[in-house]
Amino acid sequence: MVLLAVTACSDGLTVSDAYIRGLPPGQTVTAAFMTLNNGSNQECRLVGAASPIASSAEIHAHTHHNGTMSMRPVEGVALPAGEAVSFEPGGYHLMLFGLQNSLSDGEEYKVTLFFEGCPEVVVTMPVRSVLREEES
Repeated sequence: MVLLAVTACSDGLTVSDAYIRGLPPGQTVTAAFMTLNNGSNQECRLVGAASPIASSAEIHAHTHHNGTMSMRPVEGVALPAGEAVSFEPGGYHLMLFGLQNSLSDGEEYKVTLFFEGCPEVVVTMPVRSVLREEES
């Protein structure tokens, strides 16, 4: 399977390797992952997201404290000029709550990313089965 290297671009900001984690039917919460590359000469800050398939979306981060890993929402993620930030399992990610329907492997859905310092970006993200993700 070949994935597109770049799924969205806006004024020097590119989004690549984006996908939504597919889960078993009946789940109403999932996560989305991607790499954000800020090719502009100014810092951007991801401050939110939205998708028609979810009632809400939040930016989350995994943290380790005293040997315990936890997930918590964050208000935003800085994207320094000329740098990339990965949203991946065990790190930053988007949580999609209140899914409107079950997600099937290979389906694609739009997710809008909202920034301070950069224009919003609409990304088309394929669903990748959690089973396929574990094989990667």
